[in-house]
Amino acid sequence: SDATSHRIGRAMSRVLLVAFTASSAAQNLPLPPLPYAYDALEPHIDATTMEEHHSKHHRAYTNKLNAALETLRGDPATKALAKLGIDTLLQRLDQITDSKLRAAVRNAGGGFVNHELFFATMSPDGGGDIVEHAGLNAAIVSAFGTMAMLKRALSLSALEVFGSGWAWLALDRRSDKLVVQSTPNQDTPAMDASTVPLLGIDVWEHAYYLKHQSRRADYIKDWWHVVSWPEVARRYDAARAATGKAEL
Repeated sequence: SDATSHRIGRAMSRVLLVAFTASSAAQNLPLPPLPYAYDALEPHIDATTMEEHHSKHHRAYTNKLNAALETLRGDPATKALAKLGIDTLLQRLDQITDSKLRAAVRNAGGGFVNHELFFATMSPDGGGDIVEHAGLNAAIVSAFGTMAMLKRALSLSALEVFGSGWAWLALDRRSDKLVVQSTPNQDTPAMDASTVPLLGIDVWEHAYYLKHQSRRADYIKDWWHVVSWPEVARRYDAARAATGKAEL
């Protein structure tokens, strides 16, 4: 009967909708979870800032990146780009001809990977002036002389960022040396395939304004107390491994 056909049609539509939703969800990048509670970095970084930073700012970059990737997937000319790792995609921005879409991928993609690294390289057990990893410690001594000199160089780089941006400790694969550099906005050192970011400090005001107001220098000093050197060492090993760095 017509009624039976209608019920079957509705049931089929629900099945197709569920299948489509599951497929879309599988293609979406999830918000990377924090490896600690929002208040775990107190008193150096306050819980309110951490919750705002992760649940709102990082989530917004994640959502905007997923929207941009969906647009890339919908165009046969850019569909292949959407299948790349985000770092590799950021290295091929020139292949996105639409300027608005290219800007969206640059800003949201950078914000996504930068914040993943930022949160992952902090820990309630962080800080200290001794790196218990022979390879990373030797690289720091080779590039900067001492841990104190590295901290001075990276802190100065973070202080000198004009407006919003990041300061980084990165591995230059060409020289196999550690370098300190800064990037504006949500740009990342990984936009250059020969550079691998290992540690980064976010100096956008949303990262520190609730606790430190305009005192960026005080925020930087506090941030050093929560740097996870074991995670930095893990990323250093991964960057130097023959198999290369795992991508987001």
